[in-house]
Amino acid sequence: MISNALQYFEQSAERYPDKPAVRCAEDVISYQALNERAVALAAHLSHFKRPQDAFVPFVIPKSIEAICALLAIMKSGQAYIPIDTNSPAARLASIVDAASAGVVLVVDETEAMVRQALTNSDCQIVNVQKLPSTAPAFVPPDVLSIDLAYVLFTSGSTGVPKGVMIPHRAIVDYIDWCVDNYGINADDQVANHAPLYFDNSTFDIYTAFKAGATLHLVPESLNAVLPRMIKWLNASQISVFFCVPSVLTMLLKSRRLKEDSFPALRHILAAGEALPPQVLREWMLLYPHITFTNMYGPTEITVDCSFHTFTEIPEVDCTSVPIGKPRHNMSLFVRTESGELLSEPGARGELLVRGNAVSYGYLNDPDKTSAVFIQNPNHNLYPDALYCTGDIVDIDADGNFHFIGRKDNQIKYLGYRIELGEIESRLLTNEKLSEVVVVFGQSITNGDDFIGALIKPTETLEQRELTSIMQTLLPPYMIPTVVRYCSDDMPRTPNGKYDRKQTLQLVKELS
Repeated sequence: MISNALQYFEQSAERYPDKPAVRCAEDVISYQALNERAVALAAHLSHFKRPQDAFVPFVIPKSIEAICALLAIMKSGQAYIPIDTNSPAARLASIVDAASAGVVLVVDETEAMVRQALTNSDCQIVNVQKLPSTAPAFVPPDVLSIDLAYVLFTSGSTGVPKGVMIPHRAIVDYIDWCVDNYGINADDQVANHAPLYFDNSTFDIYTAFKAGATLHLVPESLNAVLPRMIKWLNASQISVFFCVPSVLTMLLKSRRLKEDSFPALRHILAAGEALPPQVLREWMLLYPHITFTNMYGPTEITVDCSFHTFTEIPEVDCTSVPIGKPRHNMSLFVRTESGELLSEPGARGELLVRGNAVSYGYLNDPDKTSAVFIQNPNHNLYPDALYCTGDIVDIDADGNFHFIGRKDNQIKYLGYRIELGEIESRLLTNEKLSEVVVVFGQSITNGDDFIGALIKPTETLEQRELTSIMQTLLPPYMIPTVVRYCSDDMPRTPNGKYDRKQTLQLVKELS
């Protein structure tokens, strides 16, 4: 019986010692060789470890070394903290400080940058590429299901990163279900598109390792050259591909997709932001042999808590596709404005999540934890956390949940309560609009409130025609009053999501 996420890899290393475990560009390593390297690194970590140490951050580009590092950290009985190699020095230092880390792992490429960022820190900076080939004696500690596996730092509203603590039992509960539900097996070639500091990577890494499949690390350079991404997916014979919806949008709009592309690809899964119905429609029409699943879940509930696998192609005028129903061992509730918790069709309000995969909260931040991880209001018999997502949803007649928008993207304008996500969804039903991000701000000219939109059209669009489109699709009070066209790539965060802060600044320049 599996009690920790590390055992997925260790069991596959016993079953498939010579099979490729990880591929990254031209580099490839077998399960047995990767296990031996991870054991050696874990032995070095145990030598460096202080009694109070519980976390090991690593600043390593996506690579076999990075995968080896996270395995070794878990083997040493500690939790891993992946840090973006492009992090500003202040952010990197704040994460290391929050974790009270005694050791930070680096490689040649990142060592100088990390040393400069941590000038005032007393933690050891260990370059994994410079460690002695002979490791000290090592007795692996017991790793329990309740122990932490990783901490992922997300952006905080105050600018201070929040460390989301995920235990092994949450990963095991999620991955066991994923492998069974999606039929992932040892013959699969699983792509890892997400950065390791983004929780979508949890799906990629551990489904592959549980099934004994091969994990393919998508080179970050491919995101800048989409035709190469298409070629890479084909050449690598990827069969399972999990990405944020923006990637599907960009691949589609590259106009490089062909009907005979992706013969090996059998399942595409999307999560991390709203999936545009028309993007899904075009993908499903192009590739009827591929199964498409939309998943939903914040970092705080271990990747995903709901899912919807599509059996029908969305209609042309569809404005929202479901995020589905709760997966095994998870429950979803809608908290209405009156405070009721409902799960019946017709309910609308903030989504609250309960279940085995809810995280322990935020590292060393009890105030932020207590603000969004609340005791189940239905009883006080035992600890039973509900995570308040801040996402507004509704439930359709079939019992499927639909994402409407962020609670903090719900605005009051001209006396109306408006969901910015609803404006985006409606505008995207027009085939002449490729991508739309809607924001709300105050004019730099007179300070008045405005609804703004950054729009990427599929073709040259006159202002009069755009105005006509908006008037057809939106009531007057929802029509953006400031519009900026985007001819290049839309602003995005490192995770591939739309960067709404940067978008607001771009639109604001015209206000």
